[in-house]
Amino acid sequence: MTRSKYRQIAEAIGVLGVIGSLVFVGYEDRQSAIATKAETDALLADAYLELNLMLASSPELASALSTWGENPGSASPEEQTLLSAFWRALFHVWSNAHRQHLNGTLDPSLFQAVLQEMAMYARDPSAARSDSALHLPDRRVQMQWAWESERFLFNPEFQAFVDTVLAAGK
Repeated sequence: MTRSKYRQIAEAIGVLGVIGSLVFVGYEDRQSAIATKAETDALLADAYLELNLMLASSPELASALSTWGENPGSASPEEQTLLSAFWRALFHVWSNAHRQHLNGTLDPSLFQAVLQEMAMYARDPSAARSDSALHLPDRRVQMQWAWESERFLFNPEFQAFVDTVLAAGK
């Protein structure tokens, strides 16, 4: 065999090696993307769990949420602090979900659920369907009240997003 034959065989083996490496990298990248999405979905679920545990374990917060729906600005300073902390935490959950949605790392159906929750809280209760199985207290006034004081904490994209959701709820 001549040297050129050996070189051709070596080059063919090299090309097969490169192709095999690319296939492997593509597979690993796909597996990494799946794992990232699963972790993001789990973190969102954990954030909601923590928020719900906070609400369930604080009679003071539950009372403030139900008592001051129409006029949170009239609540005591302590109750306003509780209300503000609750809404800030919820805005942070929503902001993270929004960012992960834009990044493509959140399951689209989970983002739809977040969007539905936001819209439900932002909706004028008089515009709600009367046959709805959910009879939640009016949170729109509280959401707007909290957003006015907490808005500056969030990036401009999320600010515009929440502003749009609030405007659509009127």
